[in-house]
Amino acid sequence: MSVEADLEYAYGWNRYTMMFMGIWPEHRSLSQASSYKAIVPVLMMFCFICVPQSANLPFICGDFDLVVENLSMANITITISALKAIIFWSNGGPLRTLISYMTMDWSATVDKRDRKTMLDIANVTRKLSIRSTVFAYIVVIFYVAFRYVVIRQTGRQLFYRAYFPYNMTKSPSYELTLFGQFAGTMYAATTYTAVDTFIATLVLHVCGQLSNLRRELTNLCTYTKADFQTKLGKIVRKHEYLNRFAETIEDSFNMMLLIQMLGCSMQLCFQCLQAFMSIMGEMDKVFIFKFVFLSCYVVYVLLQLYLYCYIGEKLLIESTKIAYAAYDCSWYNLSAREARLLTIIMCRARSPLYITAGRFCSFNRELYSETACRLHVCRRQRR
Repeated sequence: MSVEADLEYAYGWNRYTMMFMGIWPEHRSLSQASSYKAIVPVLMMFCFICVPQSANLPFICGDFDLVVENLSMANITITISALKAIIFWSNGGPLRTLISYMTMDWSATVDKRDRKTMLDIANVTRKLSIRSTVFAYIVVIFYVAFRYVVIRQTGRQLFYRAYFPYNMTKSPSYELTLFGQFAGTMYAATTYTAVDTFIATLVLHVCGQLSNLRRELTNLCTYTKADFQTKLGKIVRKHEYLNRFAETIEDSFNMMLLIQMLGCSMQLCFQCLQAFMSIMGEMDKVFIFKFVFLSCYVVYVLLQLYLYCYIGEKLLIESTKIAYAAYDCSWYNLSAREARLLTIIMCRARSPLYITAGRFCSFNRELYSETACRLHVCRRQRR
């Protein structure tokens, strides 16, 4: 396969969804119409859902159930999606650099084992992107089905309770507003998933390159003395290059991940609370749709959070294993001067690579376990 085909397989799905949203990191200019494409989905999310729902909060502040519904259904989630679209679009320059680095990595791969590692990771990221997007759309479909049942029973209502500066119960204002909310929801679901899975693709690419580098380092002592320093120099440069790759991801998205982490924490609390409130209510047809939707919604949010914890843990492990690879090579067959050169890599690998939320906490499985345990404790206290 050609390099273009390999890259298409690795992140082609993300490229299609992000081009649909207008946030794919391509060269932009003021005279280029595609540079403004991202304005449409962001405005749809803000104008039809986020701002109207927030404006509706003062009118329902006396009704606790409606406030919980407002915050749990869409307000927080779609606000996060809109902010993610803006932050991702604004980081077009660093992202273009990372994509060019990925292209160079695929082009420079000659060893069959290295290529197999990269293809395995590409296969994982492709499946991850497709399945996450499908799951997000399933959540939207369940919510639309739930609201359709409610609308048939109660008359003209919107998908989300919101305040609009016009009479939205009359045609065609009602139909246009309903369509605007549905379009904003689809845009939000696409953005939420596409950004997460593309960042996962970038991080897992670094992990694959670290794995290949570890193999090269383990086999370093098989080279002749004349080639040893040349090969070691290439390994050191490649190691530093991968460190810069991961640091670019961290610098570009750590604040976005902090916003998402805080939003997800609030979101899970409100969603679980609403699920318990629905269980204590009447068991009717609406309850079934609502409970299924809330269950899928909570699972989806937890899976997206676990995605970041998984790639953060994998990046931490792979970057740390570089030091062990330097130790595992037959350094005892080297001269003292050559063996001391390995400490350069070992010392650098002692500072592992992280993906953090605003540099406050790093994403790993321990963080996910703590979040799940706190959610379980809140659930028991509520009971």
